[in-house]
Amino acid sequence: MEKKYLLAKMTWPEVEEILKETDIALVPIGAIEQHGPALPVDNDAHIATEFTLRVAESVWSKQKVVVTPTIAFGYSPHHMQFKGTITLSESTLANMIVDVCKSLEHHGFKKIIIINGHGGNSTAISNALHEMNGIVSAKIFSVDWWTIATDKIKEVATRPAFHACDMETSVAWYLDQRVLDDKRVDEPGRSIIPGFVEPDMLAPPPRASTAFMMKDISESGVVGYSTKATKEKGKQIADVVLERLEEFILKVAEV
Repeated sequence: MEKKYLLAKMTWPEVEEILKETDIALVPIGAIEQHGPALPVDNDAHIATEFTLRVAESVWSKQKVVVTPTIAFGYSPHHMQFKGTITLSESTLANMIVDVCKSLEHHGFKKIIIINGHGGNSTAISNALHEMNGIVSAKIFSVDWWTIATDKIKEVATRPAFHACDMETSVAWYLDQRVLDDKRVDEPGRSIIPGFVEPDMLAPPPRASTAFMMKDISESGVVGYSTKATKEKGKQIADVVLERLEEFILKVAEV
């Protein structure tokens, strides 16, 4: 299918025309940061982009959407001990999100969905949404791809699920990311406060949080069991993510 939903590939008159058919824009956002020895540093941006493009294609016949270029850089200072990581400050990222959304609103997009690929971006996204609330008339939503499929991740992935782990490597692999098979490693990570601050997004309560550097919990940059990753696991998780993203887009269209 011709990717008619790509904003970056449209001329301005084409954007004007598509706005007669849809007021929904999807904005993928990721990060450029280390993902251990087996995954490239663009992994979060790659996953966010692929999920956004694939859901735009699957939902197109039911609801047209427009996909913006990916905000590739994210908030990743805790990965700067590993080469290749490029981080924005949290305020820069939040301001960038605000500027992108204001630009989209200016042109007539009334519903904007941010599809996030990096957990470290969450505070900046939240700050941006709160800053725009009551000022920007467009309705803006944010979705972390992993949070809408936590039940499936718990079912198929080896814990801990944290960074460049079984879950993330499986999903990346299925989404056509470059994976160096022979460089995958297993490193479960070190607890910061055992039983309270654990490097595992699926850890049950009680939970607390703190700032940390990745070297505090991992030597390789991996927290999890990337050797357990398979494309089949990735497909199972990705199918759920895409199904629920599509469902969400269709519900947003009704607002």
